[in-house]
Formats: sequence, structure tokens, C-alpha cells
Amino acid sequence: MNKTTVDIESKLRELQATTHAYVNELKETLASRANLPHCLSYFTYALQLSHDAEAESFCLGSLHILNNGNQAITNPYVHLVLSENAPFSLNGKFVSSASALSSQFTNGWERTNAREDLLEYHLKPIGKSSIQPGETLSFSNFQLTWTPATFYAGSVTSTFFSDQHPDGLHALNSININGSMTQRGGL
Repeated sequence: MNKTTVDIESKLRELQATTHAYVNELKETLASRANLPHCLSYFTYALQLSHDAEAESFCLGSLHILNNGNQAITNPYVHLVLSENAPFSLNGKFVSSASALSSQFTNGWERTNAREDLLEYHLKPIGKSSIQPGETLSFSNFQLTWTPATFYAGSVTSTFFSDQHPDGLHALNSININGSMTQRGGL
């Protein structure tokens, strides 16, 4: 063998070793990221707006938490926050004490903060301590109600917490409602 052939073979082995090291590093990085919990939180909602100052308007909403990772998300809970001065009242399938439930109450949530706080709702699902991969947990069919004034505006935001998300994960969207009523003059 001549010196040129040996040099080429040596360079090829060196290149192959470098490539193998990069591939292994890439595999390790992907494997470590594969075990991270991935989830999304978002609102869906529909509005019924009244154009009569005496009639009530409402929003029917749901908050969804989708586990699109490959491991369970444990001890989920949410904080719903109504903006300050929002004209809304929030009602939904939640109780202030899990022991106050009837056996027919399904998919309910327990409110863990003070009932007197009308702007913040800390809720945890009753009887559900994990969200399995591919599963969605929902706080379904809550209602925001208000009587329209001359001008009204408010929003609802959410932060999702779990053992895997101790600092919280904000919902992808929020519910923002604003409007105005105009007085029509008669003849």
C-alpha cells in the first residue's frame, strides 16, 4: 500500500468516528427530550349577546388541557382569572368542597381558593390525578353571564399547573369580550 492510500483510509476512519459520535449525541438529545411532558391548554367558547339592556348575555366556555407527550401529567390544576372590573359572573361544574358532592356529580372540579374571590378560581379535577398521553382533561361548559351596560369589557385567562409544570403553562388563547350598547331615540 502506498502512503496516499493509507492517508485516505485514515481520514475515512476519522470521519466515520466523528459522524458516529454526532449521531450518538443526536440520539441522546432526542431521547432525553422524548421524556419531557408536552401539553397544550386552550379555551373554546360560544357567545350569546343580548342587544337589550335588560336581558342577560352569556358565554359558554370550556378549558381543555391536552397531553400530547408520551408520559402522564400528574396532579393537574388550573387558575382561571377574570380581568379586574369585568362585568362577568362565573358559574360551572365546581364545588368548594369535594366532600359536598353527590355521587351523580361527574367530571366536576373542586375550587381550592376562597369563595369570596370573584376574580380568581383555583380548580382541581375531582377524582382525576393524572392526564395520560393522548388524553384531554376539560373544565367543560362553564358560563360567564353579564347584563350589558353602555360599555362592557373583560377577559378570562388561564394558567395550567402540574407536578411537571410547577411554574405554570398559560393557555394558548383567552376569552376576550367587549361591546357597547347604544340608546336609540324614539319618534
